[in-house]
Amino acid sequence: MKYEVLWKELWLTLTKFMSLAICIPLIFVFVVRFFKSDFSLEVTFEHISILELPLFFGGFIGFSAAISFLIALYIRASAVRVEGGYLVGRNYWCFKRQIPVKHISQIYPFSNNGIEALVADGGVYGKVYISTHTKNLDKLLEQLKAEGANVDA
Repeated sequence: MKYEVLWKELWLTLTKFMSLAICIPLIFVFVVRFFKSDFSLEVTFEHISILELPLFFGGFIGFSAAISFLIALYIRASAVRVEGGYLVGRNYWCFKRQIPVKHISQIYPFSNNGIEALVADGGVYGKVYISTHTKNLDKLLEQLKAEGANVDA
């Protein structure tokens, strides 16, 4: 059975994460500059007008949305399948891996720059990364346990 990634939800999550990661430090810089300039708006915003700020931040949010869209499409390709006693999916470098379900020793969480996943560790067979935005993730974990994976679902 194939378990698809809910890429649209992932896109929205990554857009929020990236937008906040870019905009909050910029706001902090503007606030610090405002205090260092003795509360002078002219000095604080000498390179950009206050009226241009919404466009400035809108551009960063648009950039975040575009990059997040590309990342979400890339992660969409990391859908996993369970067939014939094997878990078929992608490893960290997005290479296809096929792990015998009985050799999965543990499933543990993974998080990196807003990307959340579960890692199915198959020992010598490698690892498969399962996005937490996978449709029917509970059923997948139950199916792995039912087929003999040595994990707690």
